[in-house]
Amino acid sequence: MVVSEISNINALYWEALTSIDGLGSRTLLKLLSAAGSVEALWNAPDALLRVHLSEARRTAFSRRREKGLDGQWQETYERLGIQAVSYSDADYPKLLKEIHDPPMLLYIKGNVTALSGKTLAIVGTRKATEYGRQSTEKLVRELKPANACIVSGLAAGVDTFAHWAALQNQLSTVAVFGCGLDVITPASNRKLSEEIVANEGALVSEYRLGNQPSKYSFPERNRIVAGLSHGVLAIEGDIRSGALITARLALEEGRSVFAVPGNIHSPGSQGPLHLIKNGAVPVSCGEDVLQDLQWWMEPSFNQEKSASSEGNTLSDNAAQGLSEEEMQLLRSIPYDPTSLDDLSHTSGLSFAKINELLTLLELEGLIVLLPGAKICRR
Repeated sequence: MVVSEISNINALYWEALTSIDGLGSRTLLKLLSAAGSVEALWNAPDALLRVHLSEARRTAFSRRREKGLDGQWQETYERLGIQAVSYSDADYPKLLKEIHDPPMLLYIKGNVTALSGKTLAIVGTRKATEYGRQSTEKLVRELKPANACIVSGLAAGVDTFAHWAALQNQLSTVAVFGCGLDVITPASNRKLSEEIVANEGALVSEYRLGNQPSKYSFPERNRIVAGLSHGVLAIEGDIRSGALITARLALEEGRSVFAVPGNIHSPGSQGPLHLIKNGAVPVSCGEDVLQDLQWWMEPSFNQEKSASSEGNTLSDNAAQGLSEEEMQLLRSIPYDPTSLDDLSHTSGLSFAKINELLTLLELEGLIVLLPGAKICRR
């Protein structure tokens, strides 16, 4: 294949350059600045390389250049519906280009333009609680008026909740991989990845096909999650969680950071609490995020907000028409999981009556029955 037949020559140069051992993003950016263009960098004289590279790296550079350019990989990727977007391309995400170590090449399956919209990262623990799920779904739903694009990492827990909530609210969503796009982790999210692509979202990675995840690739992935986003919203996570790494990276890049307060006794609340103590915006509703980012809301949002406030909450509106006993039990059910024993004590109702009423409340969509005979308000 000759160079003139290649669909994206910039991506071809960057694919070759990023395969050279020891050349990271920051070194390549210095070389690019000195050379003027990626093509000039590929053909750079030894005098230019000597200024920025050690002898060992110059040798590696020369050996890779001697192999020449090969566009066969682009044919393979295009056949799989994967587009290679390089740092030198016009459609490379502007926000990502602003971080101090942007990936030189992105592999994208799906809608490339989704990466450049009103992007908000939602991150959190893989061991999310029911509170974390409810918070994620509520906040994504309340971001719909701004037509936000939800960015996350396709991991179990909060990431998965965020992607599905975006799809359920007809919002685009971007999943950033810490491995090749053909490696779905967890495997149970294969259907989710397909739905993201089918609904104007995108799957993104800086890793070639076949690359497996590692303990190093996920922190690297997190910088892309933060870099693609105007802000990062942390739902749940402990002090050492990847969610806090992503939030810290966002702070370093001058992006907004938001955190959902939680139970002070819960390990999953310690990460957001730490962020709030260090300047993150505490969030209880989507409007908190919209106002901070100045994403102006459509007129319909204020109408919906007014309508919902008449009954205090969506659940309160749905609760109209319940019997007195059903309302008595519903008022006793908290948003945190509670046991039947506690519910019997707080409601004053018998176990038999509680079981009867719980079935009715579940059918109304007002409560969630959880494993371990726990219940919580939806």
